[in-house]
Amino acid sequence: MCEPNFICIYDNSAAANLIYLSESVTDVLGWTPEEMISKGGYEYFHPDDHFTLKQVHLSNVMNERMSSMVSYRFKHKNGSYVTLETVVHHCHDILVTTNFIHDVTSATHKMRFSSVDEVLNCMPDGTLQGVGAWNLRQEHMKETLDVDYRWIGNEVVHSQEPRFCLILNRYTEELTVVFASQLISRVVTTAADVIVGHSLYEFIHERDRSVAQAHMALVKEYGMVVRLRFDWLQDDDLAQAVEAIVSCTNDGIVMVLRQTPRLLLSKHLSQRI
Repeated sequence: MCEPNFICIYDNSAAANLIYLSESVTDVLGWTPEEMISKGGYEYFHPDDHFTLKQVHLSNVMNERMSSMVSYRFKHKNGSYVTLETVVHHCHDILVTTNFIHDVTSATHKMRFSSVDEVLNCMPDGTLQGVGAWNLRQEHMKETLDVDYRWIGNEVVHSQEPRFCLILNRYTEELTVVFASQLISRVVTTAADVIVGHSLYEFIHERDRSVAQAHMALVKEYGMVVRLRFDWLQDDDLAQAVEAIVSCTNDGIVMVLRQTPRLLLSKHLSQRI
C-alpha cells in the first residue's frame, strides 16, 4: 500500500476533537500530529462541508456505525484543501478512522468502496450523496441518517456498546500490538498493558487463527475493509466470541472489536454439516 494515508482518532463529542494522529498525516496534509491534537475537527473541514459532515458524524456516533466511508475536504497546512476519503469505525467513546487521498481510479479505493457498509460523499454544493451500499439509495438517505439520540452539552450521555480498539504493526508477520484502548479489559478481560508488545495471534483461538491470518493478509495486500469473528483467548482457558472490523494504513492496521454471541449448533445439525 504505497498511497499516502494516516490514522486519526476523534472523540465522540459534537466537536469531533482530534485525540490521535499517526505520523504520516504530515505527508498528506502538511501538519504534524502535535499541531493538530486537541483541536476540533471542524477547524480543518471545508466550511461548505460542515453541515453534511455534522449529519454524518451524528449518525456515526448515535447509530454506532462499525464501517462507513465518507469523502470531504480537509485543510492542508498550505491553506489549500485536500479531498480525503475516511473509513470510520465507531468504538464506544471514540471514532477510529483510516484516511486516504480520494482517488476514484485507484485499486485500493475500489477495494474500500466495495467492502465498507456504506459510502457517503460531501458534494461541492453542500449536499450529501449516498453511494456504494445495497440499501442506500438517495430516497433512503434520511432514514439512514435518522438518530434516536442527540448530544447533551456536546457530549454523549446515553449508554453505548462496549468496544475496544487495537493498532497493529503491519510490518511484523505476527502483527504485534502497539496500542490497545482501555475498554479491552471490560470486553475481553485482557489488560491493555498486557497485550501491547505481543502478537495478536496469541489471543486468537487456535481453531480460528488460520482464518484470521487469511483475512489480515487481504487487509495488508489489497486495502480491503474486512469483518471477522473469532474466539478471543482469556485467562484460565476461557474464550470470548468477538467480532472485529479491520482497515489498514501505512502506519498500521486498526481493529475495532466487540462481543458477539457465539453460534451454537445442535449435535444433530453439526453432524449433518
